[in-house]
Amino acid sequence: MRITTALATLLSGPALLLLAACDKAADAPSAAASASMDAASDASGAVVDDVADVAATDGAPSVDGAVASTLDMGALAERRDPERLVRYYVSAVRVKDWASAARAWSLDAQMTPAKLEASLGGDAGAKLAVGKGDVEGAAGSLYYEAPLVVDFGGGQPSKRGTIVLRRVNDVPGASEEQLNWRIERTSTLTQ
Repeated sequence: MRITTALATLLSGPALLLLAACDKAADAPSAAASASMDAASDASGAVVDDVADVAATDGAPSVDGAVASTLDMGALAERRDPERLVRYYVSAVRVKDWASAARAWSLDAQMTPAKLEASLGGDAGAKLAVGKGDVEGAAGSLYYEAPLVVDFGGGQPSKRGTIVLRRVNDVPGASEEQLNWRIERTSTLTQ
């Protein structure tokens, strides 16, 4: 009986108002919170999950300006968010824009549109899923490494590995290209 009375007293007055206010805040997330939830990874931790079918493309190679304009070309000049370049790369592969996908690679990797098409093209086209990665620094460079799954479809086995991006860490004399995030290597493609 004492516990019930104490609980009733506690839940009346100001405490009840505080609880009610907490409930209201939970019902109406801010616009910024909603936007960040939309942009954030899903429950699986995927940064980019391209496993779903894309209705906007019919599987034909896309080299027209309309498809290229949907790619985030600003990602090629990205210095802060390596995941932005990953999203650009996955989008370019999804629409089979091999030239744009090759631009995401570092010059040292010597990745060409022809190599990407040979590795990821095929009848069904590869679907990429990239997980959340980590940034680490080493010897004047920053590296971003994330898990990668390449699903080839058509009965071919999927490949699991990693994708590694690199950028020079604001070293004097570095070129614009070196200061931007670029794909350095992936364990799922032969270079």
